[in-house]
Amino acid sequence: MSIGVRRTLWPALWLCLLLTACGGEEPPTETRNPGPAPEELAREAAESQGDGGELTALTGQALDDHLSASCGLTDWEAGAVYAAGGMDAREITVVLLADETAAETAADTLENYRLERQGDFFGYAPEEAPLLGEAVVLHRGSYAALLACGDPEAAQVALDACLAGEPLPPTESETDAPTPTPELAATQAMAPVTPSPTPEPSATPTPAPTPVSTPTPVPSETPVESERTIVNPDLDIRTFVPFDPPNDTDMEVYDTSAIQAAWITGEEGGLSEKDAAILARCREVLGTLITEDMTDFEKELAIHDWIVAQGSYDQTVYDNSSHTGRTGYKDPYGILVGGYGNCLGYSTTFQLLLDLCDVECITVVGAAFGSMDDHAWNMVKLDGEWYCVDVTWDDPTLGGGSANSVVTHRYFNVTSDRMRESDHQWDYLYVPEAIADRYRWDGAGPLPE
Repeated sequence: MSIGVRRTLWPALWLCLLLTACGGEEPPTETRNPGPAPEELAREAAESQGDGGELTALTGQALDDHLSASCGLTDWEAGAVYAAGGMDAREITVVLLADETAAETAADTLENYRLERQGDFFGYAPEEAPLLGEAVVLHRGSYAALLACGDPEAAQVALDACLAGEPLPPTESETDAPTPTPELAATQAMAPVTPSPTPEPSATPTPAPTPVSTPTPVPSETPVESERTIVNPDLDIRTFVPFDPPNDTDMEVYDTSAIQAAWITGEEGGLSEKDAAILARCREVLGTLITEDMTDFEKELAIHDWIVAQGSYDQTVYDNSSHTGRTGYKDPYGILVGGYGNCLGYSTTFQLLLDLCDVECITVVGAAFGSMDDHAWNMVKLDGEWYCVDVTWDDPTLGGGSANSVVTHRYFNVTSDRMRESDHQWDYLYVPEAIADRYRWDGAGPLPE
């Protein structure tokens, strides 16, 4: 969800494929733009990149869905998209609008899309985020375009030359470029869009959530907003990135109080079918991972590593405009039973398993990438001191949307300062500050004792 981002140049890309137009019936001949079609402009921009990579042409419904649901565009007359797909951020999008005013509006929409997508990649594939940081969004007359590629300046020169009717010299690989792959499915083409990272709006908008959730209380004990206590009254937040909840999705933390009660009492008769399935998996997982002689740190590490190895980010949240994923993707059911989840699913699973091990843990509901994306992570209390843990961002996704079996510890038991430096935002005064580093471990060297 986050899901936030820096600058590099990326390998060049190639492809020479005519794209289909979209947007419904063609306007009358007398009102049509006399310039080149968007597919011609997109092709020239792609060819300017040489043969360092491969993009696939989106066509038909995949093209329409991307322009409307992903980019947020409306009322275009024709459009073309080249997309790398999966967790590769490369994309060239060109649309033709009714007039220059509409093109300016479309360029603003594409810029918002670029920023949101950059935020998503920062969280889930940070090595791709710089490409979107250097991407060019422009409008020329009735055209608007997004050029997210290895050399956006060359793509822009090519697009402008095509508009002016000027031929470009052929690239070195033009005569021997391999045949491109067929149409990329929409679900593969555009992961992850944000969201960034990672919007999952509910059917009915909900009020802004409390930015920190303590181990899930019994509903009658849930504090109201007015009862929240400032825990950092002396914290100087003037230099922090302001926290402005995006509220793009329902970030309410799943209530696990019934599961915890059944864990303690052994009485499971009153549980829902979903909670019973969660509890059964908790018993199985903890029975395998945890032993009586473990320290709290060792329990925490075992649970962290199991979740990263077991889970994968639920890319299906990007398959439709409402960003709804599979059953339980925002709560412990998704990770424990299905092996999938979003940031809220990762963090609530982490908290529940630690709660059942009597290790103090909270879920922080905040944001990432300058408060543009809703995001959630955890804090764990070890030997009386707080540490921050972002299990989701410790589970990067490989290119093509495939699961990554590599467990990382970039955000394992880090300080609050480290979280702020890595583009996390939250309600700073109401969440404990993590300043200790005794139990910080980056995956290398001996474990803390």
